[in-house]
Amino acid sequence: MSLLFLRTGFNEPFVCPMHADLSHRNTAFSMTLKKLLLDPKTVLAAVIAGFLIGLFASPIGVAVFPIGSLYIAFLSMCLLPILITAIINGIAGLLRDVNTRPIFKNMALLYALGLIIPCVIGMGSALILQPGSNLSPVAQESIGALITASPPEAKADGGILGFLLQVVPTNVFEALSSNDVMAIVFLSVCIGLAIGTIHTHEADQALGLVQAIYDVFMQLYRWGIIILAPGLLLFIAGVVAEIDAETLLALTKFVIDFYIGGAILMLILMVLFWRAVRGPLLPTLAKLSNPNMLAFMTNNPIVALPATLDMLEQDYGVDRRVPDLVIPFGIFANQHGAVFLLSFLTMYLAQIYVIDLALQDYAVIAIGSIIAGATAVGGGPVLIPTVAPILGAVGIPTSMALVVLSTTDNLIGPVRTVTSLQANITLTVMAARRGKEKPETPADPAHPHHPDGAA
Repeated sequence: MSLLFLRTGFNEPFVCPMHADLSHRNTAFSMTLKKLLLDPKTVLAAVIAGFLIGLFASPIGVAVFPIGSLYIAFLSMCLLPILITAIINGIAGLLRDVNTRPIFKNMALLYALGLIIPCVIGMGSALILQPGSNLSPVAQESIGALITASPPEAKADGGILGFLLQVVPTNVFEALSSNDVMAIVFLSVCIGLAIGTIHTHEADQALGLVQAIYDVFMQLYRWGIIILAPGLLLFIAGVVAEIDAETLLALTKFVIDFYIGGAILMLILMVLFWRAVRGPLLPTLAKLSNPNMLAFMTNNPIVALPATLDMLEQDYGVDRRVPDLVIPFGIFANQHGAVFLLSFLTMYLAQIYVIDLALQDYAVIAIGSIIAGATAVGGGPVLIPTVAPILGAVGIPTSMALVVLSTTDNLIGPVRTVTSLQANITLTVMAARRGKEKPETPADPAHPHHPDGAA
């Protein structure tokens, strides 16, 4: 007879107190370890350790780089299914839900127009601040070595029309297999719009399948993100091992100018928010500090989600049922911070390579940054497939972008995160008009999209 499970007179198992205590301790230890690994300070420490290993123990960095690359590949494997299902489920949910259907057209217009703002700020701040020009002699020498290793490529044929033709996939399966992010985004939006207007049992089942796929890959992503700190340590150690300290110092101007441009974008978004709610300037903007600070400090908009929803409902009178759908969807599909990053990064790299951009090149950068950046998932090196079509269209190799994103993401990531969160707060308030369009009927439980985690 088992010592752990003894039958009692009431026909119930008896659990040994010693075993129960051991199980409780193991669970507590696992939770503590997970919390420690996911702590932003641990991640930052891992990034710093990766830098130090790459700089002062480069043979070790080179040796562990394949393991770090394998980890990044696993995260990338999860992100594309998450992107597709989040867009389909989010758009369909907004169209099918009685709370957001009346304001969908207005919100879609504001969404499209709003994405122009981070693109203009990203390109404009890069043109004005010139982060890739007027570098110090040491920085020029170190960057020059990278350019020699990765020379500029020929621009893609077809100009802006050829670039736009890449957005509409002629073969859906080819777009998926080749990881053509812009074509996949276009396809996902079309599917979401179509299925959101179909009210049949089969459509409900299809959305249920989409939600299930989202849940599966999000769970895989959550498991992978638990070891984010050691994974980044190994990957960054390998990346830094291939470059020198002077190159890292050369990227300082990129980070500083990115923060300046991000601050301008944040200010514009907050002013638009203030005009929408029409309250006293300082008290109105002060109430935004809690969710924005949470997003910035943790570099994770999901952490700030509860505070954001409570703030919109309690402080600004927005019907809770509207932001419950709009904000989670926007975290995946209204990424102002990513649009700003892609446009700023492309302009920076064009300056590094001394590429003379024509008018159609600016148009390609703008359109590509908006389409690819709006739904970009993750950060750092996992953004390479997203930015690759834009860089290829203007003749910039992706290898330099990999170096920049890998080495600076933990510094610029908080700016990307907080600007995206503020953009979604502003969009929600402007679309919902402070709750003046509250529906009378209760919320339709038709597949609302509630993400539980992000890069």
